[in-house]
Amino acid sequence: MPVRKKSDYASTARRLNFSIGQLFLYGGKVDFSFPLTYISSRTMNFFRSPLIRSFRITMTFAMIGIAQAQSLPRLELDEALRLSLQNNFSLSISRASTDIARTNREAGGGAFLPSASAYVNKSGTFDTTSPVTTLGASANWVVFDGFQDYHAYHRLQAQEQAAALSERSGMEVLMESVIDAYYNIVEQKQKLNAIRELLSVSVERAKLAQAKLEIGAGSRLDQLQSVADLNEDSSGFLTQQSALHDSKVKLNQFLSRDALLDFDVADSIPLAENLQLNPMRRDLPENNSDVAAARAQRNAAVSGVGEARGHWLPSLNAGLSYSVAPDALNSARSARTARDGFGYSLNLSVPLFDKLATPTGVTRAKLGLRQEETKVKQAEVDALVQFAQQENQYRTAQSQIALEARNLTVAKLQEEAAQERYRVGASTALEFRDAQRKLLDAEVRLISARQSAKQSETALRRLAGLLIHQSPAVSGGE
Repeated sequence: MPVRKKSDYASTARRLNFSIGQLFLYGGKVDFSFPLTYISSRTMNFFRSPLIRSFRITMTFAMIGIAQAQSLPRLELDEALRLSLQNNFSLSISRASTDIARTNREAGGGAFLPSASAYVNKSGTFDTTSPVTTLGASANWVVFDGFQDYHAYHRLQAQEQAAALSERSGMEVLMESVIDAYYNIVEQKQKLNAIRELLSVSVERAKLAQAKLEIGAGSRLDQLQSVADLNEDSSGFLTQQSALHDSKVKLNQFLSRDALLDFDVADSIPLAENLQLNPMRRDLPENNSDVAAARAQRNAAVSGVGEARGHWLPSLNAGLSYSVAPDALNSARSARTARDGFGYSLNLSVPLFDKLATPTGVTRAKLGLRQEETKVKQAEVDALVQFAQQENQYRTAQSQIALEARNLTVAKLQEEAAQERYRVGASTALEFRDAQRKLLDAEVRLISARQSAKQSETALRRLAGLLIHQSPAVSGGE
């Protein structure tokens, strides 16, 4: 066997030290066209080892995942919101409640209308054989009932408004959940890409450590450590893939469709440039859906008190009737005793004592009104507190984004320098690995900060009542 010179080993190491970009994706495929003629049998045994074989299996799944992501249909946020508002089961229940309240209000208007009926009456006595058969019609109208019908109708109107506002609040909560779930998928997707980049560097480091071991410039410990770190990154990659899958299942649940339906999403998380927090906070008590629904329920309770008090007032009913005894249905004797023609009636009723039913009803109505007033105050306080909390989280996330963006720039420069130092043997594997972890941590923190800012931004819009009005998925505003 011919003796190889030291320069030949150096040339081999340089050829092994190719850019990891050749190993990973270029246009969605992998390029393994490195010069195998320069790899010794020990190097080939390294690539056939169980550790590297398991990594190759991991990378096979990673490449399949990338190819699938490129061919998957892309789900836009507006489309996701439209599907959720159209198909979500909880929102369908809220809409049914609104429809019931609307039906009750429409039926309440009938109390102001008269009632009419037609009848056939056959009467007589046991000591006669000529009963009388009459035909007739009557109409009755409640002229005055102590304003009970008036207050009852206004109560039903307020309850219908409260149901509609509760439905709107449910829509806002659902939209917030869908937006958070959608951008959580984007967050997991970006984290997966960051781990994929770390994994690519770990592959290069493992090859370089093996090449150094081949030429006697590295240690077996460094080579094993590089493989261990490679396996750790591969495990993290699989874990992140699982997190991405789970986040898609959660969004499909909000959309009320097949949980296993796969899709792709946007690549970035957009943030509002100028979010007007002061006007939003000032108009919060007037625009918040929960506060408005509580006020509508309070208005219904006010009408309920007036309705209960109406039982103390007198009532006046008027009636008009017409009756006839046709000869064809009666005997001659019966027809002579019957009276045909129109009739009227007026009935004035004054309540004197109803076994304390009216005082008890008024007391209950007043207690209900007091309870609804308390709920209004509680809703206003809750809305302001939630707004203050989300505002603080939003400002904190904005500061973190600016800080982590600077940290990411520094981490990239540090990682590039550490990688070059390790490549030429000027630093240890521990220093290189530490720079890798710092870069990944900086990327993950920046992604998480943007997602946190987006969640707070969405919550602020919901609390201010702007989420529906500013969404193209909701035609006509509400």
